[in-house]
Amino acid sequence: MESYADQSRTWAAEEVRRQLQRILDSPEFHATERQRDFLQFVVAETIAGRTAEIKGYTIATKVFGRKEDFDQAIDPIVSIQAGRLRRALERYYLVAGSQDPIRIDIPKGTYVPTFHEQTVVETDSTAGSKAPEITIQDSWPTVLIMPFENMTGDPGKNFLGVGFATELALEITRFQEIKVLYVRKDSDKRDSDSSARFVLNGNILEDRTGIKLSVYLTDTKTGRQIWGESHRYDLEAAQLIAFQEEVARVVAAKLASDFGIIFRTLSVESKNKPPTELSTYEAILRFYEYDQTLTPESFLKAMEALTRAASVEPDCGQVWTLLARLYANIYSLDFPGCDNPLEKAIKFAEKGAHMEPINQRSLATLALVHFFGNELSAATEESYRALALNPNSLFTVDGIGYIMALSGEWGRGAALIRKIIKLNPYYRNVVHYALWADCLRQEDYEGAYAETMSLRRPAVFWYPMAKAATLGLLGRGEEGKQFAENLLKIKPDFPSRGRLLIGHYIKFEEILDHVIDGLRKSGLKVED
Repeated sequence: MESYADQSRTWAAEEVRRQLQRILDSPEFHATERQRDFLQFVVAETIAGRTAEIKGYTIATKVFGRKEDFDQAIDPIVSIQAGRLRRALERYYLVAGSQDPIRIDIPKGTYVPTFHEQTVVETDSTAGSKAPEITIQDSWPTVLIMPFENMTGDPGKNFLGVGFATELALEITRFQEIKVLYVRKDSDKRDSDSSARFVLNGNILEDRTGIKLSVYLTDTKTGRQIWGESHRYDLEAAQLIAFQEEVARVVAAKLASDFGIIFRTLSVESKNKPPTELSTYEAILRFYEYDQTLTPESFLKAMEALTRAASVEPDCGQVWTLLARLYANIYSLDFPGCDNPLEKAIKFAEKGAHMEPINQRSLATLALVHFFGNELSAATEESYRALALNPNSLFTVDGIGYIMALSGEWGRGAALIRKIIKLNPYYRNVVHYALWADCLRQEDYEGAYAETMSLRRPAVFWYPMAKAATLGLLGRGEEGKQFAENLLKIKPDFPSRGRLLIGHYIKFEEILDHVIDGLRKSGLKVED
C-alpha cells in the first residue's frame, strides 16, 4: 500500500486522499479553482514520492498554465497563490476541520505539503448529548471569540459576523502566547466558556452610510468590559474582504501584542510576584515590561524570571528567544557584568528559532543577533524569511523593517516601518532610530531631527546621543551641548568607546562619521 510518513506516524495514501477530498468538499474551504488544483497537485506529487518535483516552476507550468519560459523573479504567481492557499487551509481547520483526523499544511518556505495527526475533541455526534469541555492546561491567557451579532435586520448578512470573527481568530492565533477558542455559532456556547480569561464579542449595524462594526473585550475575572472600539465600512462590496482583514489585524495588535490590552491587564497582577511563583507566561510579561521601560530594575527582573522559566519549561521556544533578546541588549547597549553576551544571544536565538521555525518573532530575533554579529547578509536573509511568514503583521513587521534598514535594505526597511507607524498605535518606538539613520545617510538633517522628536527612553544613552549629533549637524551645537552632557552622565567613557558603541547599530562608515561629526559640533569629541 502507498504511504506517506510524517513526524508522528505513517499515513496510508488513501487516508490522505480522503482528507483532501473532505477539504475540497467543504463550503468552509474558501479557495479558487486554481488554488484547489494547486493543493491537489502538491498532495498527489507528495503521495507519489515526487517531492523533488514540487517547485515553483513546475507548479506554474502544470497548474497555472505558464509557458516554458516562466521566470519566478518576474511573475510571482506561485508564491502569491501559495500564501492564499495557506490562509484558506488555516481558515478551514479553524472553522470546520478541527475534528478531522489529518491536518494538511503547506509550510512557509516550501510548496511540499505536510500531513499531521490532529487530536480530535469529542462532539455531540461522538459522545451523545455530552458537550465538549474546554480545558486550559496551563496559565497562558485564553481569548474566547464569540460569533458577532448581526443587528442589520437582514439575515442575509449573517455571513459578515462569521467572517469578522473568523478573521480575528486567525489574526490573534498568530500571537503564539495567546490561546484562541472560537465559537462558530451561538448554539455552540457552553457553560465551560468561563474557563477563558477573556471573551471577545462584536456586533454589526447598518445605516445609509454603510456598515458599522463594534468589538468588545470582557475580562471574565472581573466581569468588566476592558476595551472596545468601532470601525465603519462604506466601501464598495468588492473591497469588503480587504476591510475585514485590515480590521482584524488592527484589533489583534491592540489586544494581543507586547503592549496590548491583554498584556497590560495581566502584567499588573503578576507585578509583585517573586520569580519562583511566576508561570512561564508571567515571566514573558516581565520581558514585555522591560522592553517598554529599559530600566536596570526591569531588566534584572526579566532576566531572573526568564532564566527560571527556561529551566522549568525548556521546550518553550519563546523563552529562549526572549533570553536572546536580553543578552543582545547586554551586548549592544553595553550593560556591565556579563561575559560573552553576544555568543549567548546567538546560541539562544538559534535555539528559539529551531524550536519554533515558523514563529515570526523567533526569526526576527535571529536576524537581530546576526546583525549585531556583523553578519549583514544573514540578518537580511532571516529578516525576509520572518517577513514572509506574515507580511501584514502589525506586531512584528516594524521590527523587521528596522533590522532590514540598518542592514542596508534602506528603502524596503523604511517603507515597512512607515506602513506600521500609520496602522498600529502600539508600534515599537525604537524604529525611529532606523529612520533617523536613513535620514543621516541621505544628509537630510532636518528629517533626522524630525525623527528624534519621536524618540523616547532618555535613560538609554542612544537618546541624548542622537539628539546631540543631529543638533550639531544642523548648526545648533549650543542646544546639542545639553544632550551631550546628559550622554556623558549615562556613559562617562563614551569619548573613548563611542565609535565602538555606535558601531553596534550603525554598520556603515559614512553614517557613523556623520554621527561623530555632529557630536563634535555639540562639544563632544569621540576618539578614533
